[in-house]
Formats: sequence, C-alpha cells, structure tokens
Amino acid sequence: MSRKPGEPHKYREIADDLRRRIHAEEFGEKRKLPAERKLTEHYGASQMTIRQALGVLRDEGIVESRVGSGWFVAEWRPIVRNALKRLSATQWGEGRSMWDVDIDDRRMAVVGHTQVELVNAPDDVARALDMDPNARVWKRDRRYAVDGEIVMRATSFIPDDLAHNTRITESDSGPGGTYARLREVGHGPVEFREQLRCRLASPAEVDDLRLAAGAPVIEQHRSAMRADGRVVEVNRMVLDASRFLLVYDFPA
Repeated sequence: MSRKPGEPHKYREIADDLRRRIHAEEFGEKRKLPAERKLTEHYGASQMTIRQALGVLRDEGIVESRVGSGWFVAEWRPIVRNALKRLSATQWGEGRSMWDVDIDDRRMAVVGHTQVELVNAPDDVARALDMDPNARVWKRDRRYAVDGEIVMRATSFIPDDLAHNTRITESDSGPGGTYARLREVGHGPVEFREQLRCRLASPAEVDDLRLAAGAPVIEQHRSAMRADGRVVEVNRMVLDASRFLLVYDFPA
C-alpha cells in the first residue's frame, strides 16, 4: 500500500485497506485479523495508529474485539430497516409489530420497560404537533435491544386528547402498537414524514446505547398524520449507526 512518510490520517488509509481485505474475505473461516503486532509490521505503523484504524472499523460495526483473543470480523448482521414496509397499515393495522419487518426471527426486547408519562410538550414537540406551548402529551420512552445488543432509543409524543382512555397511556400498548390504538379511536395515521441525519453520539448517548466515544448515530424524526393532516404522533429515534441498514423501496 503506497504511503507518504508522515502523511496525516494514516490510520484512515489502514482502515480503508483492512476494510477492503475484509470484504474480499481474506481472513478465512476463522475471521480473525492478524495480531496488532503483525499489523504494525505489515503497515509500518505504530501500535496507536493501528488501534485507531481498528477503532474506525469497530465503530462501523465491521470488526469486534474479544478480550484475550484479539480482533475478529464482526458477526453482527445489520438490521435491515425498510421504512415503507414497516410503516404500512397492513403491518401495524393487522396487530403486528413494526419490528417484525426489521428483524425476521431475531430476538428483540425493550430494555427495562417502556416509560410512559403525561408531560408538558417540549417546545419543538409542541411546534411539530401544532399545539400550544406546554400542551399535555403522553411521552413513551423505550430502549431496544436485538440479540442482546442495545441498538436504539425511541421517544414518542402523542397529544393527550387523542391518547387518553386508550392503551397508549400504558406500558404495553397492545397488538399493533400506538398506531393501531389511534385508529381504533378514529385518529389512525395515513401519512408519515421522516427526517434523518447522521452525527456523532453525545456523551449521554454513548452511555445510553453503550457506544464507543465518537461513534456515529442516526437521528430519525418521524411525524404521523391522520387524513385531515393533523399530526397525531412525533417520534424521535437515535440509532446505533453500525447496527442498521436503511432501505427505501418505491416505484419510479
């Protein structure tokens, strides 16, 4: 691999080359990378530079470190998150979880329990819901794990006048979740809008999602609208970017 002596960001070149070698299945059935000492010799780099390069690949979900055993190609299968399929009324409208679209036969669980409380809407939520400042909304906050690994935090807000006297105010909202409950009382969503951006995790998110410092996350905001255009739910999600593959299928 060609390099210029003293070239900055050498660790990125090394990460790029290791990524190429991994995709070429160079490391065989054991999927074990050479020891760090061997990598320093191969790339003519310091151990710190090699660890920086491995850290890049770890944050991308490509490699993982096993205590006492070294570095391996990660065995994690990305969660394929198809927004158009998971938000289809044929999914939640028939009492199925939207997660069923994402994970197939994998294990999904809420870590701890869903926290549900009646709160004053934060300013940005009130604007998104077109409500007065401090209007009362039901906040549903939960952290999800797939195959035992924490993958995202989701916090949704539903106006009190739509949610009261429904299971939305309970930890278990029942088959089909929030959208199915809203439809039962005449407020079912018929349109969704999602906004996504990628950024580095905040220190609080690093702790919450058990990420490495400086790891990337996907921040996803979704608004659900009923037929007359009223926003009936706002959902903020923070996803571990290394765990997901976002897919959008739509006709030309």
